[in-house]
Amino acid sequence: MKTILKREILHNLYSLRFLISLALLLGVFLAGAFSYVKGHEAALSKYQIARSQYDEAMRKDAESNATTLAVTMRTFTLRPRDNAFIDDAKEKYLPNAAVYSAWNVFSFENKSGNSNPFLNKHDDLNWAYMAALIVSFVTLIFTFDAVSGEKESKTLALTLSNSISRGAILFAKYLSALATVLLLLLPAAGLNLTIILLAGRTPLSLALVIELGVFLVLVCLLAATMAAFGLFTSVVTRHSSVSLLLSLCIWLLFVAVVPNSSTFIAKTIYPIENSETIQRKIDAAFDDLNKNAPPGSWMSNSRNPFLPQHELRARIVMKRLEAEKRIRDVYYRNMFRQFERTRLWTALSPISLFQYMSEAVVGGGYPRFRKVWNDLHIYQTQFLSFFKDLDAKDPKSPHWYNPFEDVSTTRLKVEAAVVPQFAEQPMSAGDRARAALSFLLISSLGACFIYLLSFVLFVRYDVR
Repeated sequence: MKTILKREILHNLYSLRFLISLALLLGVFLAGAFSYVKGHEAALSKYQIARSQYDEAMRKDAESNATTLAVTMRTFTLRPRDNAFIDDAKEKYLPNAAVYSAWNVFSFENKSGNSNPFLNKHDDLNWAYMAALIVSFVTLIFTFDAVSGEKESKTLALTLSNSISRGAILFAKYLSALATVLLLLLPAAGLNLTIILLAGRTPLSLALVIELGVFLVLVCLLAATMAAFGLFTSVVTRHSSVSLLLSLCIWLLFVAVVPNSSTFIAKTIYPIENSETIQRKIDAAFDDLNKNAPPGSWMSNSRNPFLPQHELRARIVMKRLEAEKRIRDVYYRNMFRQFERTRLWTALSPISLFQYMSEAVVGGGYPRFRKVWNDLHIYQTQFLSFFKDLDAKDPKSPHWYNPFEDVSTTRLKVEAAVVPQFAEQPMSAGDRARAALSFLLISSLGACFIYLLSFVLFVRYDVR
């Protein structure tokens, strides 16, 4: 088996397709490195400006009074990740900011920070994108004719005439394809990483080294899956031209058709109400509350906090907030559930599985957003408790909570240093493992199944 494995690897290394693939990967990874360095620097600069404005606004509101601090709605924006060169996790398409106050986490939004919004339609040249697109294709190129090509060249019968088993021959071809892909990937990835580290924008750390190591393992799993499919096309056909066409069809199915069917699946199988319907529900709830509100609830414009009208208005506004929160929380949960269920369907593609695992490894994408969204809700309750404690200690406050006005609660100033601050906590190793585990299992079982199917077909393969 070692002899056949060595022969197969040397055959791949001395082939024209190896040189073309190496040149392609080196060129694309080189372009990706310079693109990341330039883009990350610009994104980080814009984020730092936005963060400074966020911190300054909170400081000024605290120095004004505690109620202004509590009722002002703020937008928390996620920081660009330093490991986005591995996988940007399509975060340009996902929400990266949340609007909140001490009273509620109101909504999420996407703040691209891009001077040209049309550029958001293009994917960045990160490692995950290049692996999903190029490595998957190159792996098929090195396996589609592993059997059918040898049959056409009349060398397969000669190979099978040796004492080695068919299973060992097929496994040697399988391992040689994986080894070839690694020999292609490592120089390109090393060049990319060297440029990024020399640029000084991404510090080298133990966490980054671990992420890179796990990511390369996922790339090997992707290559193993695609190699299994390549061998499958090679043993179900008699001619290399047919197996090449079948391999290209499989690649297009996994790269383009299945991943891009998510919108159709979501709307057809897991439909949810749209935002306009939700707004109509909120408006209807507001109308009902307004009709049943006590007379004078909206009358007073006085700044005297102890007027009874302020209490009436505070009660009706709080009821409106609670009604809107109930409706929107259900809507958001349905959105998350629809997205997660749709992912299970697109997991039929090894490319999609790889992307889902990759975003979990780097702590980005949808798992990152959900963690921030959940953490922000916890912080919001802490922020509200902080404000209510301040209000309770102020004898000049009537303690009528109004989440949108600064009249009927404390006017005391607050030291900015004592105000609870929200900071994004990176996903833990356990969080990342849980986010990737189910997809890892599906991917591994899929690779094993396709390889075993190829093995069964190869055992019965007619070499004449």
